[in-house]
Amino acid sequence: MSVIVVYPVEVKRYQVSVKRDRAEVVLEGIEGLAQGAGNVRGNIRRIGRMTFGDPNPISGEDFITRGGFLQMDRSLAMFAGILALLRHGTPVFLHEDGTLSTSLEPVGEGETLPA
Repeated sequence: MSVIVVYPVEVKRYQVSVKRDRAEVVLEGIEGLAQGAGNVRGNIRRIGRMTFGDPNPISGEDFITRGGFLQMDRSLAMFAGILALLRHGTPVFLHEDGTLSTSLEPVGEGETLPA
């Protein structure tokens, strides 16, 4: 039996698969972290799956799968930007409408490079 994810959820991990002309990103997180619940301990579970470049997407809209997580189809042109957001944005949240967002950050905040 599947359990519906309660969004928004902080993305804790992601997995990328790249094929010839398609890509996929699986997102995992722990519910409750995005709502400011502090140090919530729980199981990391799948919260979303993004496919890029699928010539025959399942649906024209984002939807909740039988597994209880959000399925999102995006154009291949969005793949690099989504990957950059996942790699460099901290924290990143997934919302029920398929939006990925960060929290407010100060202007000019940059990556700290090792010495």
